[in-house]
This record gives sequence, C-alpha cells and structure tokens, in this order.
Amino acid sequence: MSGPSGSGKTTRLVELIREHVAAGRTVGAIKHTHHPLNEEHRGDTAKFLAAGARPVILAGDGEAVVFDGASTRRVAYADRQELLVHFTTDVVVVEGFKNA
Repeated sequence: MSGPSGSGKTTRLVELIREHVAAGRTVGAIKHTHHPLNEEHRGDTAKFLAAGARPVILAGDGEAVVFDGASTRRVAYADRQELLVHFTTDVVVVEGFKNA
C-alpha cells in the first residue's frame, strides 16, 4: 500500500493485520522508509507489532531492520523482493516502496 503521508495507510494496514490474526492467519509486515533506520520499537513498526505482525521489517535503501518480537537484527538487501525470505507467514502486508 502506498499513498500520501497522512492518508491512513498505516491505520488500514493495522486493521488488516488484526483481521487476519483474528482469523487465525500469521501476518508479517514491511514498512519502507526514507528516514534513517532505527532499532527502536516505536512508530509504525510498533503499531504493526502490537497488531500481531511477526516479523515486521523496517526497510531503508539497501538495509533493513527485522523485528521479530524477541530480537532485532539488521540485514542488507539489493532488491525489495529479497526481504520476503524473512517471512514464513500466511500474509505479508507492505507499506511504501511507492517508486517501485
């Protein structure tokens, strides 16, 4: 999902994560950012985790932080599709990558 800032992307994805989790599905999430990466459980990544997504990936340009609930690690990637190897979930929701 992509769109202008403040348009409700994160809110809708949190709703979708909760709906899938309530239905018994496992969900992971990817959030693309142009801001510097951080390893703190805050902002949109914290919202996705609180909704039940595992793992949640905060992806910058060429590097990402993987939050799995118990640990946090950084990984390098050349193509956004490489991030999918970190998921064994039924569903993966993606926010951002609007230039892709």
